[in-house]
Amino acid sequence: MAELQFGENDYKYVIQEFSKTMIGARYTYREILSAERVPFKFQTIVDRLIVPYADIDMMLGDHLLNMTADDKNKRIFENLKAKLRISIPQADGSYTTKDMSLGALIAIDPEEKKDYFIQEMIISNLALFGFKL
Repeated sequence: MAELQFGENDYKYVIQEFSKTMIGARYTYREILSAERVPFKFQTIVDRLIVPYADIDMMLGDHLLNMTADDKNKRIFENLKAKLRISIPQADGSYTTKDMSLGALIAIDPEEKKDYFIQEMIISNLALFGFKL
């Protein structure tokens, strides 16, 4: 499968709707902490709970794609009801987009998902509101 090429700001966005917030997966945790459009509470969760167990310069998508069942950050993303929009390569060279939970992604064999690309993470605003720090 050919390596995907991206511009500097591709998949770096925040879209807030009534019930969910979508965060582009090419943001690094450092960029999430400094981005004005990222909800403050999510920035606080990243700063206090995620960054101590992850590299601050790691991209969100890479962290989620390589997460294991025993990763310390797994429960945080599950409590936020995180869903992932993933591009999955097909045999003909095209990609299909699929939404899946973090648990479903973790259950896939690492060799099978090595060419997957996470486009965005979708978190529930209700779960974010109810998250206790």
